[in-house]
Amino acid sequence: MSTAPVGSRRAALWLMGVFVTLALAAFIWGFAVVDEVRARAKRVDVALRSTAWACLVYADQEQAWPQSETALADATAVWQETRLPSNGSWPGTRDEAMCGGVAADAPSAALQLVGLNAGTDGSPPVLHTRGNPSGVGTLAEVNGWLAARGKSLPKPKPTTGVPSSP
Repeated sequence: MSTAPVGSRRAALWLMGVFVTLALAAFIWGFAVVDEVRARAKRVDVALRSTAWACLVYADQEQAWPQSETALADATAVWQETRLPSNGSWPGTRDEAMCGGVAADAPSAALQLVGLNAGTDGSPPVLHTRGNPSGVGTLAEVNGWLAARGKSLPKPKPTTGVPSSP
């Protein structure tokens, strides 16, 4: 029985070393990517909760929903409000809405990560993450708050498009 030449063994060990190194590098890189996605998801969750809170306060103060991101961003006082009447279907305090996170006080930071699709005919807006990752269930939770609050807002009067006569 003959043994493999020394050069073949070295080449096999070298090739095996390369594959092990590549596997370890891919494993470490995967952990780094997952860690960054989780960190971004936490930032997006804070932005979602802050934006939903601002929408709830806006609806309470104006008895209507914001019709655009600009309208919500311009209403800077709603981002600072800390209490809100609640029936239990949406949070009554900003701390409750944030679930332990720190609320975004400035709309610009939150609205870079989160988008708002204004509702039609007085329906609540729908928040989205602009393609960013989010925590499990956060998006559904905050949109649920808005939908629940929308049921308690007065319905706008339908417009016929015909001007009224004096």
